[in-house]
Amino acid sequence: MIKNLLQEMFLLKEKGYYKQAIEILYKMLEAAESKEDTAEIIYELAETYFFSGNIERSIHYIDKLLDIAPNHIDAIKLKIKLLDKNNIQRVDLARKLYTLTNKPEDLKIYLALLNKAKMYKDTIAYINTSAKDYCYQEIAEAYYAMGQYENVKNTLCNQNNLNEYCELLLAKVCYAINDEDSLKLAEHKLAKSNTPEVIKFIMRVEFDLMNYGKVITLADKLENLYNNPDILYLLGISCLYTKHNFNAKKYFNILCEKTNEPKHKFALALSYIQSNQTTLAIESVTNSPAYLKIITLLLNEKAISKNILIKEFLTTFDIFSHDELALLTVIDISLRRKALDLADDLLKISHNRKNLRYKYYEIKLLIAQEKYKEAEEYLEQYKSNENFILLYAELLNAQNNFSTLESLLDSKKSFEKNEFEQCCYYYARILESKGDYERAIDIAQKGLDFVNNYSEIYYLLLYSLYKHLGEKLKAIDCLEKAANANPDLRPKLITEEASL
Repeated sequence: MIKNLLQEMFLLKEKGYYKQAIEILYKMLEAAESKEDTAEIIYELAETYFFSGNIERSIHYIDKLLDIAPNHIDAIKLKIKLLDKNNIQRVDLARKLYTLTNKPEDLKIYLALLNKAKMYKDTIAYINTSAKDYCYQEIAEAYYAMGQYENVKNTLCNQNNLNEYCELLLAKVCYAINDEDSLKLAEHKLAKSNTPEVIKFIMRVEFDLMNYGKVITLADKLENLYNNPDILYLLGISCLYTKHNFNAKKYFNILCEKTNEPKHKFALALSYIQSNQTTLAIESVTNSPAYLKIITLLLNEKAISKNILIKEFLTTFDIFSHDELALLTVIDISLRRKALDLADDLLKISHNRKNLRYKYYEIKLLIAQEKYKEAEEYLEQYKSNENFILLYAELLNAQNNFSTLESLLDSKKSFEKNEFEQCCYYYARILESKGDYERAIDIAQKGLDFVNNYSEIYYLLLYSLYKHLGEKLKAIDCLEKAANANPDLRPKLITEEASL
């Protein structure tokens, strides 16, 4: 009878008919003749209640079973599952389980639970056990949580055929310790992954490397993009920097609706400025005085003298330590307006040292300060990064090294459209150095068709070119236009006009 009932119970359980299976188990419990049979029936009851979703009844029968059979292996394993969030109790049970079985798979369970309970030192204590190679993931996790990145790397690199989780952990460590070669290898192995955590990590890495196009492409792989504010923010900034204004506004608007954070509203305001929607830009930050000040200064930049600009930005320092976009925006304005001391002060504020945009501006500052040798040494470190090619061109231009500049530009035929304005400037400078002023003027005028933030340097160049040709009125007209872009040039304009 018991055997027939047992077969019927397993069949019902397998098909998901838990209520009927439980009814049979109660009948079997009444008919049980030995302590061992009783224990096994109680376990089946607990497990069937677990499968049916009745956790409370499942725990009741597991506790009842452990009272009569405290070393019941399957019961201990099931109770570990049932406790779910009670990590300390689960650790105690897992320790007992491993003590009873001494199996590496049970040690793995124990160490995983130690990590969940943040008892990382207890996990590390098993580094010299015979089962350490079976539990390397848990040991690596503990090292990672403790910030011992080299130990994580050593633990994982000694293993073959890492799973995706461990490959991601290794990539994070390589990124943390600036091991670029190992990071590239790890990224290569993860490149085809569709796992959200992997994609998010690679997006952050590519963002810090200023590879904004890759960030935008990777975002297409994420299904629940709008439910992840941090990643959506990175995507929005990537669109902002690559001048995909429509998408930038879309992402930042979604963020502002979800979070109502001032820094997201500031990002939205910047996207509105790029689209020449100045009223909406101001409205976005109306309730955030520090951000409103930055946006107002940005919109009125061409009408404000450098000294006032510096004074106003100094009063907004409090937000820069927690808003990278605001800090980088002001650094960019400071460099553009030759407020070099302010740019230097801003670059000294604590920030994410892995974001190459900071290094980009540090080198740009060195060029503006005429510290060419130091700038060249830094550029040598980043010559493999496409983002720094035009920065190298800027250095060569500042040094009047036009032969090398021309070779550099000719070797890079694939400059993107948003960089073409600067390329035109450099080609015009090369032609100026050769005395071909009329062709230089044609190239500079072409650059003005693409110009965004660089009208000042173009008009100053045209001013110089027309002076070479002796066309003073055209030269002064260009100088006046440069002064409209930068009010600090007005004294020079007055002097030139007086000399006519």
